[in-house]
Amino acid sequence: MCRGLHQFQGPGHGRHYPPHPAKVRQMSTGGTRTQTAVGASIYISPLDHVAGDVAGLLGNFLFDLLGMFYPRQICSKANVVVIELVTNVMEHCTIRDGALKVDLKIDGDDLLITVANPVTPDVFEAVKNRFTVIANAEDPKKLLADTVRERRIDRAKGGLGLMRLTAESKFRLTAEYEQGFLIVKAQFPMRGFA
Repeated sequence: MCRGLHQFQGPGHGRHYPPHPAKVRQMSTGGTRTQTAVGASIYISPLDHVAGDVAGLLGNFLFDLLGMFYPRQICSKANVVVIELVTNVMEHCTIRDGALKVDLKIDGDDLLITVANPVTPDVFEAVKNRFTVIANAEDPKKLLADTVRERRIDRAKGGLGLMRLTAESKFRLTAEYEQGFLIVKAQFPMRGFA
């Protein structure tokens, strides 16, 4: 009994892919893969059409892509940031007919992830204030611990992801407002990972 797509193919039909895949070319000597520059840009519009876990899908895609060139630690950092920032957009965005743009750039010096989506000026001010508190913390780990304790007492949920990105993953976060878009940048210095 035939199963899958092959049951619909008549005799003489080949596979949908070549029977002998091309050999993967070995990397030339003299350089390290962590000097490879990689960039990816993803645009989704409107946000209201997203019907699944787009944050997880994008995070895992970038994890796999970067895994060809960079250590697992770096891939995991990119995965966590993309999932956190895109999840924030999907959960808190009020302009559902707007767009989401995710950009990743990495080279031997920096990992930079940018997530942009349309917001009102009031929403931007709230986000900016939150980023200011996180950026001005003398000890990000203490800020995270204090916030966890306060939220446990108040039985509040959420709001810890951005703090974790700075306290645990060592990302520098910034928020900007340009032409009606909130642009969040997460930057990680790559020195020491080459």
